[in-house]
Amino acid sequence: MKTLTIALFSLLSLAYAGEPVCQQCDYRPGYNLCDITTSCTFVWGHDDPSTPAPYYCACRAGYRADNCDAGDTTKQFRLPWYGTPGGDPSQQGRVFVKPGLSCNTLCDDYTLGKDGCKAVQELDSCL
Repeated sequence: MKTLTIALFSLLSLAYAGEPVCQQCDYRPGYNLCDITTSCTFVWGHDDPSTPAPYYCACRAGYRADNCDAGDTTKQFRLPWYGTPGGDPSQQGRVFVKPGLSCNTLCDDYTLGKDGCKAVQELDSCL
């Protein structure tokens, strides 16, 4: 039985190994683990009003996480974040990172605003 339990646990952990994780931050002083180069930001604009909106560590505009591949969704991601209910583009170029990571690396296309930082993957599931 012990061997079966270990085998099952191993298979389950493999099934979730590649899944992106949208790690939230805690905005309260003393609990906020965001690096000083980021800000714990309330992300509004999601479709389900019964679900509380998330808080993520947001990089400055045009920047992404340091010391990682731009496509590494376990460390950074973008969101389909619109400015109005009509769907006007707003913050799609903003990069969000795992708490504790710094954001001092310029995106390749940092001057494009909402169309910038596209090397960082957009994750609909995090909004």
